[in-house]
Amino acid sequence: MVAAERRSVDERVQKIIDHKNKVCTGNDNNFVVINQKGIDPPSLDLLAREGIIALWRAKRRNMERLELACGGEAVNSVDDLNPDCLGWAGLVYEHVLGEEKYTFVENVKNPLLYNPYQRY
Repeated sequence: MVAAERRSVDERVQKIIDHKNKVCTGNDNNFVVINQKGIDPPSLDLLAREGIIALWRAKRRNMERLELACGGEAVNSVDDLNPDCLGWAGLVYEHVLGEEKYTFVENVKNPLLYNPYQRY
């Protein structure tokens, strides 16, 4: 059962990687995945090797704000991924303040709807 589950998770991660490779070309090849649930370490490693930033355990309200600000659409399955559901931000980075890690999403399409200083 464990091997079958690992294969299933790896297939979902590969779909994300394939989607990134399909929509990102040239110098504009940064990609961020934000998930409300957890992401296991092997999957994080696969995504990182492909240059994909993965944020997990994002709060639902923050996801809603990001949708509005970045112009994207939350999807429930990797099978629902398409170029129309993607949002855009000019800069995404992590900053450590004390013992807390904060992810900053800046230069979004609609900055009036979003405070970039959210903790993820």
